[in-house]
Amino acid sequence: MEQFKKRATSYSGLYEFNDWKFKVYRIKYDETRVIPDVEKIIKSKLPNLIKEKTKINAYPNYKIGTVIIHEAKDCVFTLVNWWIYENVMQHHVYFSELDSPNEIIDYSDKGIQFCVWDLGILWYERNLWVETILKNSKKPNWDSYLKNYYQPNYIE
Repeated sequence: MEQFKKRATSYSGLYEFNDWKFKVYRIKYDETRVIPDVEKIIKSKLPNLIKEKTKINAYPNYKIGTVIIHEAKDCVFTLVNWWIYENVMQHHVYFSELDSPNEIIDYSDKGIQFCVWDLGILWYERNLWVETILKNSKKPNWDSYLKNYYQPNYIE
């Protein structure tokens, strides 16, 4: 088991397609490692991934969510999450090899959800959803939710 260490995290901005809006985050095990075009690849595949996964249930969908591209120790995990049914986050995990980020495999059925570094971002997003949307249920502040994001340079 490897000793715990902080991991670099960054916010890449809001990615929009069709009527969807996703906050895109990056987490890196190794700050010096460069995986060419990994974010571009994920963004290009996202519309089809969403199209497939939104058929799973018929809950109300806000078309707002987060994508975490986690360049882990020996692979890339991509977590795709969006808000449904007022207070529920729909969650899907995808896997790719470091040297072939274009070959994304749906990993959701493997039981893997998120790691301790991913949880930092998701906890922030959860709290922001409560403050900007659920506590203002008569007039949710969508703009505030979308403009705010997890900001630390490293996740502890």
